[in-house]
Amino acid sequence: MENNIQLSDIRNLLKNVSVISKKYDDIAKITGEKFNIFSIMSMETNERYTHSAIIGELLNPKGSHGQGSIFLKLFFDEIECLKSINEFNFENARITSEKYLGVVDIERKTGGFIDLIIEDNKHTIIIENKIYAPDQAAQLERYKNHYKSAVLLYLNLLGDEPSDDSKGTLKINEDFHLVTYKNHIKNWLEKCHKETADQPVLRESIKQYLHLIKKLTNQTVNNDMSKEIKNILLKDLKSAKEIADNFLEAKAIVLNTIRNGLKNKLIEVYSERYYFFENNHKVGDKNSHIWFSLKEFRENDKQITCFGLEPFSGCGNSQNELFIGILDFENTHQALFKEYFPELKINGWWRGIETIGEFKSYPINFSDIDFLQFLYDNPSILQELIQFIADKTNEYVQRQEKSLTLILSQKKKIENIIS
Repeated sequence: MENNIQLSDIRNLLKNVSVISKKYDDIAKITGEKFNIFSIMSMETNERYTHSAIIGELLNPKGSHGQGSIFLKLFFDEIECLKSINEFNFENARITSEKYLGVVDIERKTGGFIDLIIEDNKHTIIIENKIYAPDQAAQLERYKNHYKSAVLLYLNLLGDEPSDDSKGTLKINEDFHLVTYKNHIKNWLEKCHKETADQPVLRESIKQYLHLIKKLTNQTVNNDMSKEIKNILLKDLKSAKEIADNFLEAKAIVLNTIRNGLKNKLIEVYSERYYFFENNHKVGDKNSHIWFSLKEFRENDKQITCFGLEPFSGCGNSQNELFIGILDFENTHQALFKEYFPELKINGWWRGIETIGEFKSYPINFSDIDFLQFLYDNPSILQELIQFIADKTNEYVQRQEKSLTLILSQKKKIENIIS
């Protein structure tokens, strides 16, 4: 079949979709649908203090919600592998967060912190909670070794499997089970919300959290708007496919201009003392980055410890905003950081991360299409942004270079003693 798509057809399709989108955007403004307390407080993706805390509190039969074990029972009803647990004591269940198992020992596959544990006197359910944090070495194996008979749930946004490094020889649906925010947690929260019809404060709190989950899993589009757009697209599927096929490439043009331009500016300043890692990630990939580290320690520093900026895709951290920090890959030097720089905030494999901040009243979030459109329409402002990020990076490096140098030098001393 010949491809006889006309540019005018694509333009008309885009125009019709734009009209629908604007209509529902106006409705969202009127209803306050976009207001979310977690977004305002920059707590959207904090695994410990937002997601584990809220889920754990709702699951707790003695929690502040005052609803007893109803939410816990609904959780068991939603998760298929939990339905087979017989005679679970819901009323006297215990919920523990951040359970410490001891110092991590990769060789023995022991230690670490478990995000959430649900248990009665006979049964144990472990929840490993992932939003954007990477898997840790032998993470699931360590937890399973400590609680051999426990049901292990690997909870993440969309249903991604854990890395081979984390699960080791563990088998999915036997040794651990996948649970998603997109389906399981969303469905569970909707059921919890129905149970709180006569509890207005609790009801609205759950609703706010439910909206956050829908946002993180790309389910916030108004259903009526979605239906209208689908109907428009179905009338011209060829043009719709052409738009879909080119959207990510169009977005990547803007993102590559920013990342490549910034990297070139940083190379001009730091190339004598620092080496820059190759960009193996496409700019649209989760956690796409710029990493650079001191040349002095490159030969002996096989494990990556460096300065880094992420995510240029707008997908990979709290609020998806661009940040800078010190990357301690796989927490290789965790003990050294704790000993010498305990004040540096730990966030997964990162130390001392700071968001770059707002630029012309925009948070630097490259998943924000309005922001990208603004930059594309104003090339001079795009160049201003690149310089702005470069300046913020320079300020950070000047403050933290001694920290990075000390950690790497201490590691080198340890290696020399061992050798």
